[in-house]
Amino acid sequence: MRTLFNFVVFLLFGLGLGYCSADYSMQEGLATVSVRNGPWITWPSAGSTSADPYTRAHFAANGHLPLTAFEAITFRASTDDHGQPLDQACEYLVEGRAFKARWWSLTAYKSDRTVIENQAQRYSFNSHNMVYEGQGDFEVALSDRARPGNWLPLHASGRFQLTLRLYNPAAELRGALQELSLPKIKKLGCA
Repeated sequence: MRTLFNFVVFLLFGLGLGYCSADYSMQEGLATVSVRNGPWITWPSAGSTSADPYTRAHFAANGHLPLTAFEAITFRASTDDHGQPLDQACEYLVEGRAFKARWWSLTAYKSDRTVIENQAQRYSFNSHNMVYEGQGDFEVALSDRARPGNWLPLHASGRFQLTLRLYNPAAELRGALQELSLPKIKKLGCA
């Protein structure tokens, strides 16, 4: 009887560990299938016919139809530069430089991957409506209070993520995802 009990315990432990590791690999990515650059993560084989099973599962579970890296590269960040989760109760400053791409956008989404509803109806900035500070540098404020310039509204609380999409990126960007200079995400304070 004890042998049967031990077998059931180890079987349940193994199934639980297997499920948790597969779920983490699918959501957060393994170093072999996803690329991390600071707080940003991307899946380079997204949209490719040779995509690995974790990449395919990641996009299938999230309901996204990915484009190939030639068409678009998508980066997501759910933490700031210090690894702290992005929280709508805080204020952030995203600092970056324009990208060598035909078009690019920066969007804030709630944790359920829907846009953050707001009265200003501001959901993202892109390469055409971004106000630049010279030489292609930009800053975007994220806060529940209005700010001058590039400002994306947040709500009182709840996690969120930022999505950076580069459409038709230059070849040198596609080949250097880890070295690419991506926007910094700085927490300014919390309510």
